[in-house]
Amino acid sequence: MKKVLAGCLLIAAFAGTGFAQTGVAISGRVTDTNGVGLPGTIVRLATLALETETDTNGDYALGSATLNVRNLFTAKTGAYSKPILSSGKVLFTVGDDNARVRVSVYDLSGRFVSDMLNGRLNSGNYSVALDGRNVAVQPYVLNVNINGASHTMKFTPVGLRAYSGSHTESANSFPRLEKAMVLNDTIKVTKPGYSIGNLAADVSGGIFNFTLKKTSTWNGDTAAFWGNASTYPTSGIQYVILNRTNGAWPDSKIYWSDQQGGTKVQLSQQSTFHATANGRFYIWIAPNDSGGRYFDFMEININGLSWYGNSTRVDGWRLPIAFRVHNSKGKDTALGDSYEMFYQPRKAKFDEFVNESPKEFIGLAIHDFANIWAPHTSPVNIFGKSGPYVDYYNAYLDSVWLVRNYTIAKPTAIAIFGCMPDNAFPGSLDMSSRAPLASALTRHVATLDSATIWQNDAYYYKAPPCNYFSKWCHRRSIHNLCYGFAYDDYGTHDAFAAMDNVQWVAIAIGW
Repeated sequence: MKKVLAGCLLIAAFAGTGFAQTGVAISGRVTDTNGVGLPGTIVRLATLALETETDTNGDYALGSATLNVRNLFTAKTGAYSKPILSSGKVLFTVGDDNARVRVSVYDLSGRFVSDMLNGRLNSGNYSVALDGRNVAVQPYVLNVNINGASHTMKFTPVGLRAYSGSHTESANSFPRLEKAMVLNDTIKVTKPGYSIGNLAADVSGGIFNFTLKKTSTWNGDTAAFWGNASTYPTSGIQYVILNRTNGAWPDSKIYWSDQQGGTKVQLSQQSTFHATANGRFYIWIAPNDSGGRYFDFMEININGLSWYGNSTRVDGWRLPIAFRVHNSKGKDTALGDSYEMFYQPRKAKFDEFVNESPKEFIGLAIHDFANIWAPHTSPVNIFGKSGPYVDYYNAYLDSVWLVRNYTIAKPTAIAIFGCMPDNAFPGSLDMSSRAPLASALTRHVATLDSATIWQNDAYYYKAPPCNYFSKWCHRRSIHNLCYGFAYDDYGTHDAFAAMDNVQWVAIAIGW
C-alpha cells in the first residue's frame, strides 16, 4: 500500500549544504588586500560538495564533511520491525499512523551530523537510502527514533553505495574511535570581481583564511557608467548603445541590429536610433573576425511609447549586458548584469564559474570562450540521455514526489533545466501550474512550503540538486534579478522592465 506523509517532511539545512550540523570543523575569514572582510563569498569543498557563504564580516564556517543524504523516501513491502541496514538503505517499520519519525546521523563521538528524515509517517514499512559517494571511509552512527523508541546502528561507507556493518547497539551508545583516514579536499573560495581562492587541505578540521585581490576596476560610479544622460535624444523611444568593454574593443568592432536576421549596424557609424521593432535586439562583438560567436540579445516589446523588455540568460551567458529605461516623468530603472562584470577581464568570469560551481556544472564553462552554457543547451552532453549526470535530479524527485503526493510522471534533469512543456511535465500539470513546480525544482525548494517559500529568494539554491548556472547569473545581476531560466519570472525574480511614456533606453555592452 502506498504511504503518504501526514505533513511536510522537514529536511534541515546548514549553510546551504543540505545538512543540519553542530560542531564546526572548518572555519575562517575571507578578506580583501586591506584586511576588510568580504561578505557573500562562496566557500565550497570541491569533492565533498559542502558549501556556505561568508557573513557580513567575511567569516565562514563549514560543518564536518559527512554523509551525503539522498533524501530518498520510498514505501517498502516485507516483514521487518526493528530498523536494519541493507545495501545502503535504512529499513524500518512504523506501527501507528501520524507517528513522529526521525532518522539521524552522528559521528562516533556522539556529535550530531545530519537529519535524513524528521517528520511524520503513517503506518507501514519504509526505506531511506544513503549515498556514500565522496565521503570518508570511517564509521558513523545512525539513530532511528519512532515515537520515542530509539534504535542505534553503526555503519561505514566503503564504496559508491556499499556499506559494511549493521549491528545494533544500545540507544545513545557512541564509542569514541579515531577516524579511519585523513580527509583531504580542496577549499574553493569565490567572490564576484575578486581573485580565485584555492587551497588543498586536510579538511577534517582547522582554520583556513583567504585574502582575495580585486579583479574588477569598478569604482561604483553609476553616473559615469551611463554617461551624460541629459544628452540622450528623447523624441519617441530612442535607443542609446554604449560600448562598455573597458577598452577591450573599439566601436568599430561592435555591431547591433534591432531585429533577428536584420542588417548589422556598426556602432562607430550609429550609436542611437528611434526604436519601433518588437522581438529581439542583438549586439555582436567582432562578428566578421569571430564567426559571429560573440553576441547576445535582449527581448523587447514596444506599443506606442510603452516599452517592455528584459535581458535573458535562459540559453546561456555570452556577453555582459545592462540596460536602463527612462520616461518623461522621471522614472528610471536599470537592470541586467552587475556593473562589476563590465570592469573585470573576460577570463575572470569563466574562472569564477568553474571555481564556484560543483563538478556537474563545470563543463558548461570550458567548452569554448564564447559561452557559459545553460545546462539544457550545452553542446556537450552533461545532463541528457547517456550523459554522466543524467540522474542528477532523480533522488530529489523521489523525495519531492513523496512529500507532495504527486502521481504525475517525473521530469528529466534536462526538462527541469529547460522548463520544457507537456512532454516533460505531463498529466495534471497545465501551463499555470508547471511554472511553480519547475521553478521550485530549479531552486531546490520543492519540498518546502509552497505558500511562503517557493517565491522567497532567501531560500533559493541552498543545496543540490539545483541550477547552479542560474545561481551564478543571479549573483552577478543588478538587484539579483535575472532570467536565469525560463520561469524565473515566477516570484518576479527576472530582469524585466515595463514602462510607459518612455523617452530612451540605454543598452550597455561589455566583454
